[in-house]
Amino acid sequence: MSQPKIKQQRNTEILRAPMIKDIGTVIMLLLSGRASVLGMFPFGLAFFAACFDKSIAYLGITALSVALMTSAGNAALVKYLIAALIYWIYTRFRRADNLVTDASCCGGAMFLGGLAFLIYNFAGFYDILLLFAESIVAAIMFIIFHKTQALMENRKKRSQTAQDELISVAVTVGVMITGLSGIVFPYNISLANIASVYAVMCIALHGSVAAAGSGGLCIGFMASMSAPSAVVMMGIFGMSALFANLLKAFGRFGVALGFLGGSAVALLYAGNTFSLPVTVAETVIGAVLFAATPNKLQKFISAFFSRSLKLETLSSDARVKDYLSMRLEKSAEAFKSLEECFENASEKRLKAYNKDVASLFDEVADRVCEGCPNAVKCWQSDFTRTYRSIMLLLDTIETKGILTLDAVPVSFREKCLRTELFIVEFNHVYELYKKNLVRTGEAVTGRDLVARQYREMSALMENMAEEITAGFTFREDMEESIVAELDKEGITAFEVSVIESGHGKLEVYLGVSGGTEVGKIETVLENVLETPMGYESESSGGLMKFISRAKYSLDVAIRQISRDYSDVSGDCADTFKTDDYKQYVILSDGMGSGKRAMFESRITLKLLKEFLQSGFGVKTAVDMINSALCLRLDYECFSTVDLLCVDLMTGICEFFKIGGAESVVLRGANVETVFSMSLPVGMIADIKARGQSKRLSDGDTVIMMTDGVSEAGFGTVRTEWLKKEIKMPFDTMDEMARTLLETAVKKSRDSVVDDMTVATVRLVEND
Repeated sequence: MSQPKIKQQRNTEILRAPMIKDIGTVIMLLLSGRASVLGMFPFGLAFFAACFDKSIAYLGITALSVALMTSAGNAALVKYLIAALIYWIYTRFRRADNLVTDASCCGGAMFLGGLAFLIYNFAGFYDILLLFAESIVAAIMFIIFHKTQALMENRKKRSQTAQDELISVAVTVGVMITGLSGIVFPYNISLANIASVYAVMCIALHGSVAAAGSGGLCIGFMASMSAPSAVVMMGIFGMSALFANLLKAFGRFGVALGFLGGSAVALLYAGNTFSLPVTVAETVIGAVLFAATPNKLQKFISAFFSRSLKLETLSSDARVKDYLSMRLEKSAEAFKSLEECFENASEKRLKAYNKDVASLFDEVADRVCEGCPNAVKCWQSDFTRTYRSIMLLLDTIETKGILTLDAVPVSFREKCLRTELFIVEFNHVYELYKKNLVRTGEAVTGRDLVARQYREMSALMENMAEEITAGFTFREDMEESIVAELDKEGITAFEVSVIESGHGKLEVYLGVSGGTEVGKIETVLENVLETPMGYESESSGGLMKFISRAKYSLDVAIRQISRDYSDVSGDCADTFKTDDYKQYVILSDGMGSGKRAMFESRITLKLLKEFLQSGFGVKTAVDMINSALCLRLDYECFSTVDLLCVDLMTGICEFFKIGGAESVVLRGANVETVFSMSLPVGMIADIKARGQSKRLSDGDTVIMMTDGVSEAGFGTVRTEWLKKEIKMPFDTMDEMARTLLETAVKKSRDSVVDDMTVATVRLVEND
């Protein structure tokens, strides 16, 4: 048996020779070693500790020495070399990586190296404070460099990047640019300034306005943090980055031109080039190099920025929508599983019916054939013939309801020694079988209805998930335009929020000074949003709420008379609007009349209204209510549904008639009739809610009624009198509803034998 391999600890391998892949790391160590802040050089040690391969530690210490000698001089060389050696010795004995421990040891090594240096160069207590600060900076930079290295090593495998990693990358780039400080070309041209200009242009080209501004400020400060002009440099680069981003639509040359424009503004403000930390020549060289960058390199930089340096976070409304949608979809999957469970149980039970027939035969055989001398012959050697004979008897008893001696074939009577006993027992066992079959069938029906309920619940939740996903969006682009246009009208807006629903409805919450004319605001909003807007109310926060107005509105009137003019009506009616610019008119007629009919129609109407106002479709709501009413065990509960849905933006109406009376549509001089297409809800499990669509125009009228009105008029063709009546001119819908109801009573010879309800609806185009 082979021994398991011992896992090799990081940084405990033997020293090796340098390779070509180490060149990049050595260059970055040289740059970080040269970077300084307030005369301190902790960045080189932090990079050596966090990112440099300790198997070539000798090369790292050499590079760090070169960096320090070319920037800090020989005086501070001992201090940082001691710190680097202490940390390298620590890595030879540690057992596992730990970010906090390693960072603390890096800071500790920096402190010990500084103490060794202060033994010979102690000037006062201020040196101790600087050493503490430098040790803390070294520990923090260790964490930053470590995060940057981890991100770069696994960048191809990563699809998302944490914000702290992005900040670490940005700080690391700034440190590298700072390391270029002191490298000066003829005519006092700084390489660090050129690199800073180039980096800011890259951010301006590939990032957003916010990223360009913040990136310019960050790089401007980091590139000159060792100089007193750091704040000035930060401001120049921040402003130039914004100018460059505004012109990025014109490509690299537009970005370069925008950056030069921003620098020109800074130059005009300063008055002369000598007071600026970055010269005109450095800016121009950086812009030229940026504009001349090959497309292949620009694509590489673009991919880097788009995947790693995008600091924008997902908006809160998007996160809420994603979370709620995910939870609802999971709940919908759970209800689907329950539906499958109940359906499988029903299918298994239906398959068991065939087994019940076999058990019926076994029961009869046990009662009659036990002890019979011909039992073995009948049920073994002659089984097929016996089985066929009993199946014929089963068919006879299912047809006639009872098995008699005359109905038994002669061949069976001659063969069976106990014919009379067989007939008696067969009738008895068959009665037990029928009772069990009915009981089981009811259970299966109940399970099917429950499964239907779960299916509808699943559909409801899926619809809710879709609604939430496309539910609403904050239109920040419109908000800026609204503020600007209001300002032109002399109206100062201190708060504005524009919300667009998935149906296209706009809501504007506006905070303005008191005494502002609402009409002016509505005009401005209509011009900016390009849709009619109207003031609705004042919100709880004191903001004015404006909403987009629909193209049409409905003039609705409902009139009712109960049977025999009693106080209780079995009909219920209501009209309401929803947030998706739809208005519903619903009539529900309960079975019969009186309190029970009133209860049935009210519960149907109440459930429909709640579902529709919650944003669910008519078909889903009807299926849900129907399966719920079918599950009532105490008594039958069903009622008609006559539903009209009008889209107030298009004028298209849709009729859903589930056992309801016919409706009449008056369009100009033409009269059309809409008939019911299914049974009332609660009567059968499978209801088909099919819509019948029609397009209405301004002034078109719809008359809806219950059967008490549609069947009024003895000896007349149904609703013919009503078609003639509605062609008369009426000033209001209430006048029409009252007239129609009075005429229906007269047609019934002034007797009300059933509850009567009529709803008159007219489409009106808004001004």
